[in-house]
Amino acid sequence: MGNILGTILKTINEVQKANKANPNEPTANPNVFDLLKNKLNNLDQKTKEKRIAKGKSPDGILDLIKKEIQGARNENKKDPNVETAPSSIFDKLLKKVEEPQKRQASSGLRKIVEDYNLDVSNLPKEVVAQVQQQYIKDRQTFDKKFAQALFDLIKSYK
Repeated sequence: MGNILGTILKTINEVQKANKANPNEPTANPNVFDLLKNKLNNLDQKTKEKRIAKGKSPDGILDLIKKEIQGARNENKKDPNVETAPSSIFDKLLKKVEEPQKRQASSGLRKIVEDYNLDVSNLPKEVVAQVQQQYIKDRQTFDKKFAQALFDLIKSYK
């Protein structure tokens, strides 16, 4: 968890520097970046405590990070004291959060193609992209079911 969150926090700093240096984009108020960092800091501990207290199922860390970024976006829009940041700020962060899933899907599909000796060279890139999106969805569903089963086992051994 720390590695993913550390990468996202580092990305927030990079996005802030790029935003400040970009003459074609309005410079976001520094409070927006502080809001993002505050929402993401201690995310692991906060969510574990809430989930355990309410007996809720586990959530994927990437989904939690996305929710926090979206929450920061919504708070920024509603805050009358802080100018709304360009949406590209939040979009860049969300894109970074989605990178591991895309890499996993790409390598997973590559392994399937190799293991089953499939020739996909004639498939249009759009079709491969659709298959990759479906693979991501199916993999998330599988992972959630597996996490839920493990979570239930953990609860039964307490």
